[in-house]
Amino acid sequence: QNVLFVHRCFMASKAGGGNRCRWVLCLSIAAWISWTSFSGKTQVLTGQIRSPLVASRLRAPKIAAQAKKKKTLEPGIKITPRSEDWSAWYLDVIEAADLIDESPVRGCKIFKPNGFAVWEGIQRLMDPKIKEMGVQNAYFPLLIPVSFLSKEASHVDGFAKECAVVTHYRLRSVAEVEPGGPLVEVDPESQLTDPYVVRPTSETVVWHMYSKWISSYRDLPLKLNQWANVMRWEMRTRPFLRTSEFLWQEGHTAHASSEEADAQAREVLDVYLELAQDELCLPIVPGRKSANERFAGAVETYTIEALTPNGMAIQAGTSHFLGQNFAKAFDVKYLSEEQKSEYVWASSWGVSTRLIGAVIMAHSDDDGLVMPPALAAVQVVVVPLYAKDPDQQAAVLDAAAALRKDLVAIGIRVHVDDRLSMKPGAKYFEWERRGVPLRLELGARDLEKGVALGKLRTGGEKIQVPLDEAATEVPKALSQMKLELQSRSEQLKQRLIFRIESRADFDERLKEREPGMMLIPWGGDDDDEDNLKDETGVTLRCYPMEQDELPDNQVCPLTGKPARQWAIFAKAY
Repeated sequence: QNVLFVHRCFMASKAGGGNRCRWVLCLSIAAWISWTSFSGKTQVLTGQIRSPLVASRLRAPKIAAQAKKKKTLEPGIKITPRSEDWSAWYLDVIEAADLIDESPVRGCKIFKPNGFAVWEGIQRLMDPKIKEMGVQNAYFPLLIPVSFLSKEASHVDGFAKECAVVTHYRLRSVAEVEPGGPLVEVDPESQLTDPYVVRPTSETVVWHMYSKWISSYRDLPLKLNQWANVMRWEMRTRPFLRTSEFLWQEGHTAHASSEEADAQAREVLDVYLELAQDELCLPIVPGRKSANERFAGAVETYTIEALTPNGMAIQAGTSHFLGQNFAKAFDVKYLSEEQKSEYVWASSWGVSTRLIGAVIMAHSDDDGLVMPPALAAVQVVVVPLYAKDPDQQAAVLDAAAALRKDLVAIGIRVHVDDRLSMKPGAKYFEWERRGVPLRLELGARDLEKGVALGKLRTGGEKIQVPLDEAATEVPKALSQMKLELQSRSEQLKQRLIFRIESRADFDERLKEREPGMMLIPWGGDDDDEDNLKDETGVTLRCYPMEQDELPDNQVCPLTGKPARQWAIFAKAY
């Protein structure tokens, strides 16, 4: 059979004008087939004997179809295309960028250096904005007495089912009953008389302390913020978007008047909008939450809602006007200038690691993570190329170091990847999947021309960056990428925000793979909102801050009731 196969190969090569090279090819094939035959790898298929080479050709269409399911960046790193499985794609992007890992605790994630660097980027952007509002950073305990939560009824109702409770304060050693058995157990005699919850949020402990710190109008306003972790027990989790433990900042302010407290909450919303829209380049709709969706204990909740390319919403940040609810619950009063005892007014607000999930979903692609320049831990990676000549190699490495120094001097975050034993293509793929905004390649020939070749993570042709002008050209390139991301986000909003005029329009949108945000002249009440959520899984995300005037006698297309204002509905993470 081997001879027959080689004969057919030879005849085919002869018919095509074969030469001595084809003789060598045929003999090589024969030798390979003989080896595979003796090693037991020749396959018998439906009465015919075929070599693995022929069999692999027969299987090629099937293998090609399977290969489309994931985009291979390098051995072991694969990303499912967004068009085939959005959820798998999201998880693959996170894994390929080496952002987080699973922990031994269900629902909790370990932030690896690449992932924590993104959160540090949000802190770097956000903390100065917080301090510009006259807010100071502080820290409050992780454990909160259960009795504190019960002081504000709506607050405890909102968080009761999510709280992790500490009931004992020590363990005790036990004898090993069987090999590998437990050596410690909870000491039953250490039960707490007043259990603690692992903080789901800090309003209660903050206002307990404010009752001690505030007594006069001179103590107001009091504005504190903390960068911390919180625990809210989740049954179904998704990295960054919904985990049992997550990182955030939470601000808490006390004021002498309702107007001042509400103004503070609105000011914070503007700061969040600036962060998310201008620096993270997200497609955002700012608005006000419905009564059903408000923070537990708030009078008003303001929100920024991010739109994802698969037509879902993400609550990316919230700010709450708390009225006097917490002041009354914890008896926080001040003596006014008129010598009257008054309850203070409050706000609270926060953004969390959900912002990272929103950035990943909004900007990343089938090649991996895409980071906005302002957020990226590494904004520019310089890749010096291998040169055979030692002197040329030394010159390239020196030039790469000089380039880094010039860029660092103007505040650019730069990394030089000088792993010369690694192929350039592999390095390019690695930094692409990590989302680095700009790659600069520098070889011996480029150095002779006095340029580096630049490639933006958003795509397009390579650009030449003169080495002596890098300090001006690189910021221009990063600005170009920022504008590109903002343009894409604006186009996404135009494509996936729909005005709904009838229930039929609404139902048709929900059948789409990318349902989007639905702008509806809403006239329903809390019960209508709950029924719609139960029926369709859609929630009222917000009443947009920018409200077009409703037409006269406008009727709500979902309830048949007179419309009161425009509302955004969507399915959400």
